[in-house]
Amino acid sequence: MDPAVVDLSRLQFALTALYHFLFVPLTLGLSFMLVIMESIYVMTKRPIWRTVTRFWAGLFGINFVLGVATGLTMEFQFGMNWSYYSHYVGDIFGAPLAIEGLMAFFLEATFVGLMFFGWDKLSRVGHLFVTFMVAVGTNFSALWILIANGWMQNPVGSAFNPDTMRMEVSDFGAVLFNPVAQAKFVHTVSAGYVIAAVFVLGISAWYLLKGKHIGVAKRSMTVAAAFGLASSLSVVVLGDESGYALTDNQKMKLAALEAM
Repeated sequence: MDPAVVDLSRLQFALTALYHFLFVPLTLGLSFMLVIMESIYVMTKRPIWRTVTRFWAGLFGINFVLGVATGLTMEFQFGMNWSYYSHYVGDIFGAPLAIEGLMAFFLEATFVGLMFFGWDKLSRVGHLFVTFMVAVGTNFSALWILIANGWMQNPVGSAFNPDTMRMEVSDFGAVLFNPVAQAKFVHTVSAGYVIAAVFVLGISAWYLLKGKHIGVAKRSMTVAAAFGLASSLSVVVLGDESGYALTDNQKMKLAALEAM
C-alpha cells in the first residue's frame, strides 16, 4: 500500500475525530446541568427556572445535532479508511460500537424529542425524567465508545484465531472492565462537565456584562459555579488515576510521551 494513502487516511480520520470532539464534551456536561436546573424548577415550581432550563436546552440541542452528524461521519471511516482493521478486530471492536448505537444512542434519540417538545404535554416530574434519560444516554454513549477505545490501547479479553485470521472475544467481561477504558471514561466525562460549566459561566457572564437576562444569568452562574467546582476537583483526581493506568498498562507509550 502506498504510504501516502495511509498518511492521508490518518490525517482525515484525525481531523474528523477532532471536529467531532469539539461537541462531545459539552453534550456530556450540559445534559446533566439541565437535569440539575430542571430539578430545581420541579422542587421550587418557580417559572424562572423553567426559563433557565429551556434556554440552555436550546443550546444543548444545537450541540447535540452537530455531535451526532460528525460522529456518524467518523464511524463510516472505520469501513472506508480502515476496512481491513475493521475486518480483523470487528468481533471485538464492533461489539461496543453496536451496543452504543442500539442502547445508548437510541435511548437519547428517543427521549431528546420529548425533552424539546414535551414541555406543555408532560408533567413536571415526567419531563424531568425525560431530561434525565437524555443525560444518561449521552454518558452511556461515551462509556461504550471509550470501552472500544480502551481495548485498542489495552487489548484484554481477546485472542487470535489462526483459522479465521481474526481477533475474537475470549472474555467480554475483561473488555468491559478494562482498567484503561474505565480510567478514560471517568476522566473524559468529568472533563466534559468542566467544559460545560465554563461554557455556561462564560455566556452568563457576558449577559451580566451586557445587562441582559439578569435573572437567568445569575441563576445559571450559581449552578455552573458549583457544578464546575465539583467537576474540577474530580478531574484532578481522575486525571491522576488515568496516568497511573497508563503506567500500569502502557509503559512504552508513557516512555514515548515522556521522550525517554
